Amino acid sequence: MNIGIYCDSGINGGHEEMLKRFMLALVTSGNIETLHILVSKSNAPLHRYVSELARHHAKVRVVSLSYTAESIRGDLFALFRAIRTTAATLRTLHLSKLLIAQGTIVSALAGLLAARYAHVRTISYLPLVDDGPANNGTTEKVKWLAKRVLYRMPDEYVTLNDHLRGKLRALAPNARTMILENYVDDRFSRSMLTKSAARAQLGLPDDGTTIIAHIGRINFKQKRQDFLLESIERHPEAFKRAIVLIVGEGADSARLAAMVDASPTLTACVRIVGPKSDVLPYIVASDTLVLPSAFEGVPLVMIEAVLAERPIVMSHICGLESYLPDALLFPAGDHDAFVERIFTARNVPMTGLTNDFRRRFSREVFDAQAQNVMLSTTPSRGAFDPASPKHSDLLAK
Repeated sequence: MNIGIYCDSGINGGHEEMLKRFMLALVTSGNIETLHILVSKSNAPLHRYVSELARHHAKVRVVSLSYTAESIRGDLFALFRAIRTTAATLRTLHLSKLLIAQGTIVSALAGLLAARYAHVRTISYLPLVDDGPANNGTTEKVKWLAKRVLYRMPDEYVTLNDHLRGKLRALAPNARTMILENYVDDRFSRSMLTKSAARAQLGLPDDGTTIIAHIGRINFKQKRQDFLLESIERHPEAFKRAIVLIVGEGADSARLAAMVDASPTLTACVRIVGPKSDVLPYIVASDTLVLPSAFEGVPLVMIEAVLAERPIVMSHICGLESYLPDALLFPAGDHDAFVERIFTARNVPMTGLTNDFRRRFSREVFDAQAQNVMLSTTPSRGAFDPASPKHSDLLAK
């Protein structure tokens, strides 16, 4: 088979990290003759990774894109140019299928429309699915109608769990939908690093101080670091013997720093760490991790934390109850419940959950399923799919 992968994201985040692992799984498949990877040259870390992959595997071909999704957003002329040039490229590749890495249905729009224009069968790799318009305004309704059209364009979908799969089936009933859950490196569950050693390595106190970590892209709309800061300011007494580490970078980094600098309460306990290539020491050093997101797919940091036997407190959203017990979930937007969960999370038994995650999120399971979703026979749109994961599968619920 002649397979293509398209990613025009300018971000090198969690979804892009899983895409890299998807690439590795496909490279090892004897059924794939050539793997064409279309990636933006402006995304230096991802482009460098793909170039290295091509250097070590003869079947990999790199196609450099001159744009990112972010660079053409809101510019119709740039979007049309990207669609036209990408469609022309796709016609020369003679692909069996094209996997398009879409964070949301409006991500990688140029690739989706170019594939449609070039008559290439598409698989959308989609971790986030819309719920519908946020309000009854005309603008929101028009946007939602446009999204409904876009959801009908991919021939197939790969998403992360049964909750998202159900939403996709409602929005795109004629498209085949498949589940591919993430996997995390074994070192998170096999590390010999102790909490005391990790704290010493990071210069953190090991005197009973509670260490809380938020690890993720600094993006208030999704990751809600601002909600975390608001919660601390509402409950200053609870955080008097705590240090809150915020690890990451993103569009709201400057706003985050300004909020901390403006508040004596926050300055006393919050440390903005910045981006780190290795987050394992921060996870191991922590008593509790937090992720009060407004929306999520299946965040890697959740899996990493549980594999390291550290509790992570998350918003009760997007079907996350299929991964975490109620004691680690709080109603989104409830500051009081969030803080209460943070300081009781250390009492939640983790051994059974960790063992389940080790089985569920192994690389062996991921690789087998990744190859299956790309190589399985293609049914007609809307046909019954006997290869779909059943309830008892490790990769589905």
